[in-house]
Amino acid sequence: MKAPRAKWRWTTSYINVALHPAALLSLAALVVMGVLEFKSPTARSYFARYPVTFGLIAGLLNLIFTLSVVNRIIERRDELRWRDIRNTTLKGLNDELRATRDILWVALFGHPPFGPGQQTEAACKTAEDCGVEWPKDPFGPARTETANAKAQIEAMESDADRTQAAAKILRLATEQIREGLVRWAPMMTLAHGDYKALVPVTTLADVLEVMEFPFAEKRIAKADGHVEAMFHGALRDLWLHAITTCVYAEENIVKALYPRREYPERPKERWESPEPRSLMLSPDQRDELDLWLGHPLTYSLRHPLKVRLGGARKFKKDTRNLSYAVTINVDWPW
Repeated sequence: MKAPRAKWRWTTSYINVALHPAALLSLAALVVMGVLEFKSPTARSYFARYPVTFGLIAGLLNLIFTLSVVNRIIERRDELRWRDIRNTTLKGLNDELRATRDILWVALFGHPPFGPGQQTEAACKTAEDCGVEWPKDPFGPARTETANAKAQIEAMESDADRTQAAAKILRLATEQIREGLVRWAPMMTLAHGDYKALVPVTTLADVLEVMEFPFAEKRIAKADGHVEAMFHGALRDLWLHAITTCVYAEENIVKALYPRREYPERPKERWESPEPRSLMLSPDQRDELDLWLGHPLTYSLRHPLKVRLGGARKFKKDTRNLSYAVTINVDWPW
């Protein structure tokens, strides 16, 4: 007797092989030709007038459909063979992502949000050695309130010592996510991984690189050791965006790890990262995150009078706009 998950996986592995766009279009064209031949005398006489031409067209459509289905079967078989390696790669990448998120938090509060770990050890040591008076535990003993990361970013931008510390810790976060991508991305490609789960992580690496521009030594020196005023608002928004991106990428990875069609025991509700959402993201950030994770037309359907697209395109657009707000103040080449 097969377990429900294994049986479900086998059923869904090959039942959808014909849903390739080329296969669907060619099959639809063949069906239309068959219906017209039986239902329309005009079409039947037209087909009879040019039998060779329509025979070649039907043969070509049949060939496209067959090749599409066979190609999809081969791809699906390879995906199943590499599934365990792919899942291990995603889990490793998720660990790097969480470490990067915690290091970004250390740069603001001086300590990781959910306790110290091996990957945040260097960031914590840097925070201790810089001589900055860090705020107390932002969550409090009950850990029920959302920390005010926005206020800490604004305080850091105007304080020379905290700016120097944040620059060093931000460099550690950038190195963490880059090394993670170098370590896991090639295996992800080899294991036929889902690029949708990888793209937010690579986007985060680009965002962190942009965030380092205002912390360049020559720019900090112009402003007596702290961040220049022209970067304040843009850097604050981009930093909050980076933290939200970490949660967004993590939830995408979990979704790729445990697809509902292959794990029928999984709840119907979308999985959410509970503690980072409630303790690290403000209500506006959570709304933005839900918009990125939702269907592109979800917001417009709920609010007919407001046109606001969501989904991955919204995430890319927000990232591009917020990054541009920083780079516009940086001389080219960066």
